[in-house]
Amino acid sequence: MSPIFLAHVAVFAAAAVACVAAVPRALRIRDAETRQGFVALLIAVTLWAGGYVGYLVAPGSAAKVGFYIVGFVFALLAVGTWLYFCAAYTGRSPRRAPYRRAAIGVFAATALLKVTNPLHGLYFTTAWRTEPFPHLAIQHGPLYWAVLGLSYAVIAVGFFMLLEQFYYTGTDSRPLIGLVALTGIPTVATVFGAASPRLLPLMYEPPGVALFALGTLFVYFRRFETIQFAAESDAAAVFVDRAGHVRDFNRAARDLFPELGDAVGDPLESVLPNLAADVDENGLVRVGEGEAQRFYRVTRNAFTSGGAMGGELLAIDDVTDRERYRISLEERTEQLEALNRVVRHDIRNDMAVIHGWAETLEDHVDDDGRDALERVLRKSRHVIELTEIARDFVDSLAADVAPETKPVDLGELLDGEIRAARDSFPEATFVVDGDLPPVTVRANELLTSVFRNLLNNAVQHNDTETPTVTVGMEATADRVRVRVADDGPGIPDEVRPNLFGKGQKGIDSSGSGIGLYLVSILTAQFGGDVRVKDNEPRGAVFVVDLPRIDGDPPQATTPGPP
Repeated sequence: MSPIFLAHVAVFAAAAVACVAAVPRALRIRDAETRQGFVALLIAVTLWAGGYVGYLVAPGSAAKVGFYIVGFVFALLAVGTWLYFCAAYTGRSPRRAPYRRAAIGVFAATALLKVTNPLHGLYFTTAWRTEPFPHLAIQHGPLYWAVLGLSYAVIAVGFFMLLEQFYYTGTDSRPLIGLVALTGIPTVATVFGAASPRLLPLMYEPPGVALFALGTLFVYFRRFETIQFAAESDAAAVFVDRAGHVRDFNRAARDLFPELGDAVGDPLESVLPNLAADVDENGLVRVGEGEAQRFYRVTRNAFTSGGAMGGELLAIDDVTDRERYRISLEERTEQLEALNRVVRHDIRNDMAVIHGWAETLEDHVDDDGRDALERVLRKSRHVIELTEIARDFVDSLAADVAPETKPVDLGELLDGEIRAARDSFPEATFVVDGDLPPVTVRANELLTSVFRNLLNNAVQHNDTETPTVTVGMEATADRVRVRVADDGPGIPDEVRPNLFGKGQKGIDSSGSGIGLYLVSILTAQFGGDVRVKDNEPRGAVFVVDLPRIDGDPPQATTPGPP
């Protein structure tokens, strides 16, 4: 029996056996799409190589042609699974790839042409030959070479994806680059096999794929997965083994920590002691001191093999800018809280004293001084109102977590705010449209500020001598809507887009510019919204929508402490 014949059979049989043996190992790949692509590639190459073995050893022309076509079809399938694997491994989900249905259609049509070759002979013809050993020779036609060229173009795309991944992920990917290069070497035998007296005109890629699979899955499997996980994030990544020694890292890590350049094999705690140390209370690692200090968030992902710990992948995200911003916000919050205490206690209390003493003068001034006294009283009330708004505004901004809420009787709260508005603005008329039923919402003491601001605005921005403000409430099974309508000049169209913005004032307004902004913020915190529309025949209507709750009994809600 010819040694060349035995060599051909042995090469393809060994490739098929190696691919079958690699399937259980490929099933351990963590990423689902990468695992599916690799397993499908191994199965396709197994059947490809197996078809060639059958072609070589089967008796009779019909059997040989049948086995050759089987290998021929699965060779085409291997091209598709190779591209699927490469795309998945490099983070390009094949299931979201454009034109994938068209690609499947092209594959099906090409496979059909291969299967039906005995009818049209466009791919190949056959003839018996005696050199280099007796065999049924395959004579390829133009269609074969065209499809082969297209297949190599697709395969090249996959090679480019892998090499690009290896280039950007680290310094220790050279073994995998070597395996990828080894996969492409048999291409030389495929292209020039027809010109060699010792080679049959077959496709010799299965041995290359088998070597790639064995090297990747059995020798460099840990590095294979490390590179994929490191490349999935823009963050720096360092892989350490079970003993805490540096085994690999990506380029982002090397750029961030140049000392990693020659650190493969060294203990992480000696190369980057800060990363090996415990994180602070915010889950961050601090490196450096003073203005040069930087902050890193380190995420640890364990690698296991056969149930045993194999090492850790450290994903290192530089969060210095974000952390510095957080620290500055904390400092500003402390300043706001200090300002809040000054506004709440000092300014408000002093103005309350001034307003109280001014009221005692009402019976002691003549007609000439009464107008001046009224101005003092009006301005002092306005300052007290501003301190309340500022207090509520700072309270809403100072909270670093979602505000605590409780069941609140909205009808009772509205009734109290309407009575307070009548006392503050005796010249205005406040009308309740219908009843204020005991509807429960989830809020807190700051809900009073929402309706206090709306009621005050309805009077302060009114251009009539006796403003009329109408308050109504409608409730459904899951929502409650409050309408505060006035008969003032209304809201111009050009003002409405930014009406609830910070610092937005009405026409000729002497207010602080934060009242409606505070209304919007607080309403959103309670899960609702606020909007404005026109009133008829004139004026504006502010509509507050809040979610209604059932269950817990409502609790009394009063304005916050002064």
